[in-house]
Amino acid sequence: MHPDILTPAQSALMPLVKSFSQDFGLVGGTAIALHLGHRRSIDFDLFSSKEFDNAKVGKKISRRETIDRVFRDENGQFTLSIHDIRFTFFHYPYPIEYAEYFDGTCRLPDLVTLAAMKAFALGRRAKWKDYVDLYFILKLHHGIQCVADKAKQVFGNEFNARIFREQLGYFHDIDYSEEVIFMKGHEVDDAVIKKGLTEFSLAP
Repeated sequence: MHPDILTPAQSALMPLVKSFSQDFGLVGGTAIALHLGHRRSIDFDLFSSKEFDNAKVGKKISRRETIDRVFRDENGQFTLSIHDIRFTFFHYPYPIEYAEYFDGTCRLPDLVTLAAMKAFALGRRAKWKDYVDLYFILKLHHGIQCVADKAKQVFGNEFNARIFREQLGYFHDIDYSEEVIFMKGHEVDDAVIKKGLTEFSLAP
């Protein structure tokens, strides 16, 4: 794991993350960055297969920290910021196994499961940081068929491998609003990433 991808503010909030570790697992860009060490990720996405009460989550947080702002408070999702760090608590009704542990503080899925989750999300949003994460995973760790097979296992018929491959090589309408901050030694040009993803999308 690569704890250096966390900012000091994030590291200071890890005890809070730990307090939710029984019911929530860490996913998304921060979990992937902890596995790979390739970029900063300045938020915490905490997913649970169980339904939860937003008010109880908020009360538990308030016993430890001050909530700066609430962005979304609806059934199945509670998004807020603490010291400018965004937290999203999300009900995720899919069979995700949180098989890895980071520093005794939180559970997270293995890398291929995280890649499968990104692949599944790609059709619902087009954020550049997701393409960056998939580039590093596909280049250095898991082939596209492996990721597609895992996504099919987790999401069943809701996942379409052909559409995923098409999306991987389609770069129109991408949201670049969140800057990708590479860790030293991991910098890659956008053009190189796009070329690589296009090649991966065509791989057997």
